[in-house]
Amino acid sequence: SRSSAASDVYKRQTATIQNNPFQIQLMANGIVEAVQKSELRFKTNEQLASLHVKNGDEVINGQRIASLENNLLANRVEKATIDLEKAKNKFTEEKINYGLGKVSEKDMKPTVLKSLRIKSGYFEAKNALVNAQLLYNQTILKAPFTGVIANVKVKEGFYVSASEVFCTVINPNKLEVVFSILESEYSFVNKGQKITLQSFSNLDATLNGVITQINPVVDENGLIEIKAGIQAKNLNLFDGMHVKVLVNKQVKNVIVVPKEALVLRSNKKVVFTLENGVAKWNYVTELHENSTHYAIKKGENLKRTDTIIVSGNMNLSHDAKVNVASVSEK
Repeated sequence: SRSSAASDVYKRQTATIQNNPFQIQLMANGIVEAVQKSELRFKTNEQLASLHVKNGDEVINGQRIASLENNLLANRVEKATIDLEKAKNKFTEEKINYGLGKVSEKDMKPTVLKSLRIKSGYFEAKNALVNAQLLYNQTILKAPFTGVIANVKVKEGFYVSASEVFCTVINPNKLEVVFSILESEYSFVNKGQKITLQSFSNLDATLNGVITQINPVVDENGLIEIKAGIQAKNLNLFDGMHVKVLVNKQVKNVIVVPKEALVLRSNKKVVFTLENGVAKWNYVTELHENSTHYAIKKGENLKRTDTIIVSGNMNLSHDAKVNVASVSEK
């Protein structure tokens, strides 16, 4: 132990215990995932004729992304369109021959209308046009929603297979973070609870989120999967990016002290208080901790009105005289 006289050599900093709720802090590593994400494939195999985007480009819903070689199919659509017009003219002739030239289709008997359309080849021509248009459309890739292009790996002239993903469209403004907690931490979280997260590329920027899903299954590693929606615009986060997740929960009816105030004496946890210029040690029970503070069990030696010593207390002894440099509210 240090003598009282020796302890006067050092100026120590103190703090008054604050009547604030304690924030338990659960920390986890998470992965950012896009809520709206689509892997796009062509439905046919052919050579890539045109590519209108590159990775990172923004696209709007319905915008053309790429096209395969489709000249032959375009000719089939044109021919089918012409054949349908011929069938319509033939249908008009059949109406006249049947004595219904001036009768509108809606006023014709359904059985007669159907018979004349079959006889004129209308149904067959219309079906041929639909099929030709369907095959032609399969050579054109369009954005299913507004987002950003990712994972384009081919160039114009390359052969494209329907079995391979051509590109991915991601909505960068609708992201969520997926992380896991231990089974023992399950009571710590609930749906609707707020979280904060930081990307490892920019630890100074903090984003907010809200827990949206708690998977009711414990995996083989004793972990529970949690999902939280990220509440911000212009997130500057990528799908698949690793982030640090902080879940805070308020605990009341505890005494909150800075971490610097707690020291070990004979393997017991002690907080020194200042009474009339003299240090008094107090055995305490630590209930929780976060990055900056400890939550101490209420009803033990410490009182909310106490002044505690937060520096120079590593070798401080009981009843040592203390030279106080300043008082700091923490």
